[in-house]
Amino acid sequence: MEDYRILPAVTLIIAILLSAGCMQPESAPVPNAETTHATAVPHSATIPSGTPPLVLPDLTGPAGSRVSLSAATTSVPKTVTTTPETGQSMSNGFQRYTGAEYSLEYPGEWTAAVTRLPLNEYHHTMQGCFASPAYNLDREVRTFTAPDGRTIFSAVIVSTDRDIWPRNLHGDVVYADLVNSILGNPDACANSPEGAFTIAGISQVPLNGVSYTGVRADFASINATGFTKGTGSIWVVTGRSNRAVFLFYRSSESTVQSGLADYLFGSLRLDPEF
Repeated sequence: MEDYRILPAVTLIIAILLSAGCMQPESAPVPNAETTHATAVPHSATIPSGTPPLVLPDLTGPAGSRVSLSAATTSVPKTVTTTPETGQSMSNGFQRYTGAEYSLEYPGEWTAAVTRLPLNEYHHTMQGCFASPAYNLDREVRTFTAPDGRTIFSAVIVSTDRDIWPRNLHGDVVYADLVNSILGNPDACANSPEGAFTIAGISQVPLNGVSYTGVRADFASINATGFTKGTGSIWVVTGRSNRAVFLFYRSSESTVQSGLADYLFGSLRLDPEF
């Protein structure tokens, strides 16, 4: 009889413990898989409203078409840095500039300065010619100037192995564009308006320090479009890792002898790895 009285009591105690939460199951149940994920975020919320995604301009338009680069030209301002320079004095009254890519001699009384500018490329199509900024390329312009400012020698170096020369529809280099980029308006093609620069002759020239040759183009400018009247020559060099234009210009009012051009170009020496 006592066992029958003890069993209800034990049953009552177990019921009280379960209702009080003192007894836990052996393992917790696995939550529903849907409850493990955060609320989905719409894709449109990853870009703020009104902010377009950053897209690089397309520089590979079809041949003969004009590629719009407004997105690139408006966001990157042009920077210009100019630094005066002094060469090493020589016994003949000249100074010698010696750099990593080339060296040359120039008159001791001339001034020298170096400027870094963005590079423009010139595209000739059936619709005409237009200039656009070259992708990720600058040009180093080192200019040697006579005291009267009427004669200059400029060396333009672009560190690239790309073909950056302006070409007409036949594939020939447009040397007037190269002259205009140094003496005229680099943001436009040459002879716009017509008649600013003319090319008189083209020939090959040997280069000191390297085994390949350069191209010489003689030119003249007229003052009908505001450019100072004068004559000059450019040497165009397509190197292994650099592209260069060396320019001599003498205005018609200059007192410098024209034979100086031959001396300056003759003193030019390129680095073997140019």
